[in-house]
Amino acid sequence: MAAQNSVQLNDEELEHVRALTREVDAKLRQIHEITLGHVRGEKGKYRPKQARFVFDNIRVVIEDEAGCGVYEDPPGICRPCRPGE
Repeated sequence: MAAQNSVQLNDEELEHVRALTREVDAKLRQIHEITLGHVRGEKGKYRPKQARFVFDNIRVVIEDEAGCGVYEDPPGICRPCRPGE
C-alpha cells in the first residue's frame, strides 16, 4: 500500500464536515442518554467518552466513566456491553 499523505480540506469542505460532525455528536449523545439510562435504570450523569458505530446491523457501543452500554438494531434493544465490545 502506498504511503498516504494528509490532505487539508478547503474552507467549504471543512465547514461542511465540521457541521456534519456536530450533528453526529449531538445524536450520539442522545443515544448515550437513552441506552445507558435503560442499562443502568437511571438518567445519565456522566459524559460519553467514546462511541463506536457499526453500520448495516446497527450497533452503537457507548462508554463513559461508569461503564459501557450498547444500542443494537435489529432487534432494537439497549443492553450492557459484552466482554470485548
